[in-house]
Amino acid sequence: MQVNAILSICHLRIGKLYVEYVERYFSNLLPLLRPLLYINGGPIIAVQIENEYGSYHACDFVYTTWLRDLVRRHLGNGVILYTIDGAQDRFLKCGKIDGVYVAINFGRNDDIEEAFKAQRRHQERGPLMNAEFYPGWFDLWAERHETESTSKVAHRLDKMLSMNASVVLFMFHGGTSFGYKSGAHNNSKGFRTMPTSYDYDAPMTEAGDPTDKFIAIRNVISKYMAVPSTPVPEPKEKMALGKIALKQSQALVLYDTWVSFTPRNPAVLSVPGLRDRGYVYVDDIYQGVISRMDNVYEIMVPVTKGQRLTVVVENQGRVNYGNLNDPKGIISDVTLSGKTLTDWNMTRIDERNHMGESSHPVRDGVPSMCGASAPGLAVYEARFQLLQDPPLDTFIRLDHWKKGAVILNGFNLGRYWTPMGPQKTLYVPSVLFKPNNILNVIELEQAPCSEGSGNCFVEFVDKPEINATVP
Repeated sequence: MQVNAILSICHLRIGKLYVEYVERYFSNLLPLLRPLLYINGGPIIAVQIENEYGSYHACDFVYTTWLRDLVRRHLGNGVILYTIDGAQDRFLKCGKIDGVYVAINFGRNDDIEEAFKAQRRHQERGPLMNAEFYPGWFDLWAERHETESTSKVAHRLDKMLSMNASVVLFMFHGGTSFGYKSGAHNNSKGFRTMPTSYDYDAPMTEAGDPTDKFIAIRNVISKYMAVPSTPVPEPKEKMALGKIALKQSQALVLYDTWVSFTPRNPAVLSVPGLRDRGYVYVDDIYQGVISRMDNVYEIMVPVTKGQRLTVVVENQGRVNYGNLNDPKGIISDVTLSGKTLTDWNMTRIDERNHMGESSHPVRDGVPSMCGASAPGLAVYEARFQLLQDPPLDTFIRLDHWKKGAVILNGFNLGRYWTPMGPQKTLYVPSVLFKPNNILNVIELEQAPCSEGSGNCFVEFVDKPEINATVP
């Protein structure tokens, strides 16, 4: 009986708690959208139900039908509902929903005619539609910058439009995963993480500038329909503020415990449940890195009874496809010389509560000489006045820094990982600047601020670099 009960739970497709939260969210969200539907004079002509649901094993039509009915209840029958799945029967058979239009997605190398044949097998009537046509792709740290040739994108778009198909470009406008929102992949190649820039080699850059690909796509579209006579705007001017010197501000701690027994010295510290990267200290002395991405979960540490052991854990990004059960932190026992460590103190540090809110008077600059820098985590700060009025978009370079994040006036610009590439600059929108500014750099591994190095600075430049060489 117990086994059957467990199997019954494991085969549940839709849980009561999940239903309650979705219904609560949709009951607040969808009424706001209803006045914006095309039937009501607004711009929304179609609403997507789920996303690539057919890629997952559940294949639960009770769930997808419930979701369809929930959306219909709030939005009515005057809007097109559609699903989107990969252009193969194995995806479409579980992704489609009765009474909902079936769209497909495919990208740079798929056979266009075969893809639309697959759609027709599941959607006999209505327009052909590629609801995610990829003009580029996302990047991963330590891997080359992804690009797709303009001529190939234009040719494939032309082919689809010649078949009277509808096409949605994903992405049309490159983006930025500000803060710690950049994602990750976890597949047969292992756990790999994405940089802050989601430029995607899109027709418009993350700074909103049109590219040659934008112009080529516009020219293709003009063969099939009228395009606005407005000329394509030139890229917006950017500002280069030059170098900004920093000084050390504070350090951060997340997990720590006191060693209550006498281990071997040195001892093996094992953290098999690390998610995703850990920086290990003994009595505040930096020992090294453990890493899920590198499959390194053990480190030798010189430690004795009574010393404090600290592991600063970095969430490197949540998995965005496949198995989404991706908890962060330390999710299983930690051992030292094979013995489990207990009585951990766990402290979550939110940079918004500690940065950009100082009551100290703003200085015109900071000393060019930073304090001595040991390996490990520390926070550096600079205060500077902005004379440019109005401010312009810019990009920040951290050539001599290793790994961390940058906060400007309390806003997290995202992660940097300079030695890995391909991203070397972070996009900084003009709206984040004030007349008097506070910049913080959270360095996780080792700042370039040893005495006399002359490298304790960042630089604002007017050109991005997201296609640097990788290791």
